[in-house]
Amino acid sequence: MGTSKSFSALTKKMPNWPAFSGAVTRSCDGSALSNDKATEILSGYVTAIGGAAKAGRGGSGVAGKSGIRTAIKLGGFFGSFLGAGGSLATALNTTGITDLANKSVSDIINHLIEYTSGPSSTIDDKAAKEAARLLLEDLIGSANSVEEMEALLKQYFEKESHEELIIKYFGYYILEHLSVWFYEKLVQEKGKSECSSLFRQIKDFIFERLRGIHKNRALQNINWGTAESDELIKNMQQDVLKVFE
Repeated sequence: MGTSKSFSALTKKMPNWPAFSGAVTRSCDGSALSNDKATEILSGYVTAIGGAAKAGRGGSGVAGKSGIRTAIKLGGFFGSFLGAGGSLATALNTTGITDLANKSVSDIINHLIEYTSGPSSTIDDKAAKEAARLLLEDLIGSANSVEEMEALLKQYFEKESHEELIIKYFGYYILEHLSVWFYEKLVQEKGKSECSSLFRQIKDFIFERLRGIHKNRALQNINWGTAESDELIKNMQQDVLKVFE
């Protein structure tokens, strides 16, 4: 990915690319990632994609647009689940699965990934789709049946909010951009162990910082797929990016 023409063209849209790339590369040395270094990397990311206001609202040519589209679809699916009183079958029906007979957990997760993300024709699309996969696997990937998937989702929403779930999606979305841009290159240059260590620490830093984001949005009454949900998700993505700007 890092040597592809599409990626080379993308980096030309990022005036801070040399400094940003250098900060990531220098941090991939197998050592503990300091808060200062992690802050430098994430701040460099937000600058690279055009800033929180521009990218958060879909105005960047680098990142943000695919995240908005996928977050809206995810929000709508989880909204259907909550609106149906925790019925997974009813929520899945809104995505096009009308018969759960012979459907495995993997079948359903793969369907939801495609439903929420669509085709991956750009690097941004790829990051959005992979973030959806990570979120869904985190939530329901350990289930062995549809009934267990439903139970896991109910347990999640007993402890966390709809808003927190979308924020978590955006955390994965940021992480996946960094992965698409750097992981393969760093494995080749620094080694898999060092690279894996760096990305684990970046992930921990992202989600630790996002725990402190102000959560005050009631998503249960949102009409998903309308201008209202579009504005809401743009506001949320902008707020997430501001945390690291």
